[in-house]
Amino acid sequence: MTRRRGAATTPAVPAVPIVLAALAALLLTGTPPATAADAPPPTAADARSAPGWTVDAFPAGNAALQDVGRGGGRSAWAVGRREIGLERGRISYQPVAFVRDEPGAAWRQVELPAGLEASTVAPDGAGGTWVTGSRQGDSVPLGRYRAGRWQLQEVPLPAHVTGGGLTALASAGGPRDEWAVGYYQPDDLLTFHGLIEHGDGTSWQPVPVPDLGTDYWTLTDVAAAGPSDVWAAGSVGTADGWTNPLLLHYDGRAWSKVAAPDLDARYGDLVRLVVAGPGDVWAVGTETGPTRQDRTLVAHFDGRAWTVQPTGLGDGKATGAARTPDGVAVVGYRRTGGGYQPIGARLTRHGWEPLGLPAGPGPEGRIPGGVLSAGEHLTVVGVAPTGRAPDGAPLPPLPFSLTR
Repeated sequence: MTRRRGAATTPAVPAVPIVLAALAALLLTGTPPATAADAPPPTAADARSAPGWTVDAFPAGNAALQDVGRGGGRSAWAVGRREIGLERGRISYQPVAFVRDEPGAAWRQVELPAGLEASTVAPDGAGGTWVTGSRQGDSVPLGRYRAGRWQLQEVPLPAHVTGGGLTALASAGGPRDEWAVGYYQPDDLLTFHGLIEHGDGTSWQPVPVPDLGTDYWTLTDVAAAGPSDVWAAGSVGTADGWTNPLLLHYDGRAWSKVAAPDLDARYGDLVRLVVAGPGDVWAVGTETGPTRQDRTLVAHFDGRAWTVQPTGLGDGKATGAARTPDGVAVVGYRRTGGGYQPIGARLTRHGWEPLGLPAGPGPEGRIPGGVLSAGEHLTVVGVAPTGRAPDGAPLPPLPFSLTR
């Protein structure tokens, strides 16, 4: 799976989450990959196809949203990037961030500091918001937004790297006990290794990680039930060139790999974690492999073991999850010929129930990237592909937000 730079062959990169794949391509080539697709605005067809959902307004312009998270109070953030034109024959992008004050309100754009990427967003545990992403070099910039002002920090990467990225952050015991996970690319190698960083309120430092016996693994989410009960999820490479779902746990002393027979025997990855409390943890991702038939993957930890749950979502990719008053909500998408069908389900007292997400006004549908819960309200955020230009190049996607 690993190759030296300049080798004649290209490594077979296992399937990884959309966001991580985009960041990986950025580090490997220095050029962001082409995104899916600018389209007509939402219409009343949304309301007819999925009663109960309302379409939330975004500022004009394209944006490929890559993450969504809660801010202070009832506010929510969505981050990603915007296509701004061509430079030396390549598409140029700029990071973008949006915020709104309560469910159903219109989104507004927030100006980002120079040099700050925006593919990851999370609450900082003290009423503020973290925003970060990926970068070539030996550190990754991390921005904290609080009371209308930005503060920037540099998160150091391990020695001898080409670059890396942070994919998730979580507060375990307040602003002096925070965790960040992600990945880095070792210098001169076409592969990726997982990254765990700890923040003490002043600085961030990499921490030791377990030896997984592989040359490829990445982490995409981290969540905490307390200072000595922290979970991380992602994927780990296999000898046959695919990935297995990966779970790590921190017990207050060290990180270790979690044995989960119901997950370890499957090909795929995990992209989101939801911690409802000690002994009540959810992991969401996609099961895939040599058949190349994606199936949504949702697993639950009850304090004793991890077991895969029958959600009824079936084929597709799960991309987001959120804790709800009754349990958890999961969203994702399914390929449908030339388009994308948004899918989702919610665990209630009566079992799993479909969310009935509207397909969108255009033929290419919608791709949910995340879901937020605020009381009884759910908000699903993502991108709406909008087709191709006459020369065949994909048009920039529009952001979407649905609330009910």
